[in-house]
Amino acid sequence: MAPENDFFIPEWPDKLLDVDIVKVRFVIEMQSPCVLQPADILGLGRLLRTAGRQLFDPQDTLALSQWRALFQPSLSTDPVALRKFQKPAPAFVISMPVMQKELLSIDDRFALEVLFIGTGIPLIHEFLRSLIHIGKLGLVAGEGRFEVVELLNVAPGQAESPVWRQYEPLEALACSVQPLSWLLRQGQVQKQVQLRFTTPTRLMVNGKPLRKPSLRKIFPFMLRRTTSMLHTHCQLEVLDDPATLLELIDKLEAVATGMSWSDWRLLPGRQGLSVGGFVGEMSVSGDALQDLYWVFAVASLLGIGKGATYGAGQFELSG
Repeated sequence: MAPENDFFIPEWPDKLLDVDIVKVRFVIEMQSPCVLQPADILGLGRLLRTAGRQLFDPQDTLALSQWRALFQPSLSTDPVALRKFQKPAPAFVISMPVMQKELLSIDDRFALEVLFIGTGIPLIHEFLRSLIHIGKLGLVAGEGRFEVVELLNVAPGQAESPVWRQYEPLEALACSVQPLSWLLRQGQVQKQVQLRFTTPTRLMVNGKPLRKPSLRKIFPFMLRRTTSMLHTHCQLEVLDDPATLLELIDKLEAVATGMSWSDWRLLPGRQGLSVGGFVGEMSVSGDALQDLYWVFAVASLLGIGKGATYGAGQFELSG
């Protein structure tokens, strides 16, 4: 008897071929010491909003509109889109560079890896401008001042190449744009895949964080995050009816292993209360993966849940 085929070729929406991305690494050199924890990377959102208020003259409408387009995208004016998609998230995703408490000393360097998508690509210089300003404020309560010394462009089949160095004009940087398919595994895929949640994933269900995750509860967050980002920043609607995919989830088998709750930080002034999310692994199998795999793949690049823009809710997908 012939052995069962353990592979399939997944379905990919044709519109994904029209998605452009840029993957870069901002090389940061510390100018003063600090202890950096994962929650401090999540705090970049607050620091970026502070930078926006401090950097721009309120009369400079162009600079303000570019900053807001990248960091605080406007709601859609389409009432149908407002019902179908999430509130717009920034057009970039930061990968968490550290997962343990780490003491950074003067002259230490680390790279902040960022994926820009669609409308965010022409505004990378605005991200860099804001990051340079954050370096003057400090990463952690005024400590951990730094300088951005280099910007490296990551492209397929090539070594990382510098596209900007300190003291060069920000507007001079030019990155290599790639199709999203570069980061997506295509061709044959195993009928069983592993989802490994590497940073705390905070999903809110009925106003409460999801502490007992199941695939049925997690997948809608993946689908909404993926379709919303593609609609907002690539002007693409990849699905006519999301319900068809939601129905397929029940045809998959999922086994969670090593799932646990991981706290990011304690809430100031609220003893015993903390903010966190779940981490761990989940094995997913079934023929329906052929139609659902692309959602897992794109969501693994974007992250899901609270703080996904700044490194929370990251998961790895493997066969």
